[in-house]
Amino acid sequence: MGPEILALIGGGSVAGIVIDRLLTWLINRRKERATLADYGTQIAERLLVRMDAQLAGAESKLQMAETQLAAANVSIGQLREELASTKGEVAHLRAELHSRKDVAVERDALLVENAKLKDQVRKLGGTP
Repeated sequence: MGPEILALIGGGSVAGIVIDRLLTWLINRRKERATLADYGTQIAERLLVRMDAQLAGAESKLQMAETQLAAANVSIGQLREELASTKGEVAHLRAELHSRKDVAVERDALLVENAKLKDQVRKLGGTP
């Protein structure tokens, strides 16, 4: 700064007051900008902390879902084994039922043959 400006500032003149106010305004404006920048930085940091917390929550939920999925896969595997076992049992029971039907048909045929034999015995004069 030149000696004329310093004289105006310190001299108590109207120009000195205007320059003093102008300098004060400029300095305060810089301070306001710095304060606003600090405030913006604080807001960004808070937002970042909040986003980190949300990310941690989402990761926790993802891990829980993966655990549940693994448990469901184990259950599905067990159910498939049980289904295969049940299918085997059903096939066995169907075979047994078919066998029983064959035995019933054979029994009916034997009953008819027995009735014929009894009839023949009666015709020959015997008692069945």
